[in-house]
Amino acid sequence: MNEIFIKDFVILTLNKPEYLIMSQAKNDLDIYYAVGNANTQRQETEISAIIKKRNSLGWRLISTSTAIVDSKNQFSNLYLFWEKK
Repeated sequence: MNEIFIKDFVILTLNKPEYLIMSQAKNDLDIYYAVGNANTQRQETEISAIIKKRNSLGWRLISTSTAIVDSKNQFSNLYLFWEKK
């Protein structure tokens, strides 16, 4: 039987630069239910209001996506993905 004895322990403390330390982030999602091309100016105003409100609360828009949910009636959704540190 082989026995292994450890005489000394070396404990390394890594002092990471601040840019390597992961921060905690919150994520959130807004879904804007848009209806075709009708009332485009109204929809732009509403989306702008959502973005301004989120930005004022410290949220940052990180991604957007759209999905067509009913092509016959031209219904689509806009997804706004947010991050807050």
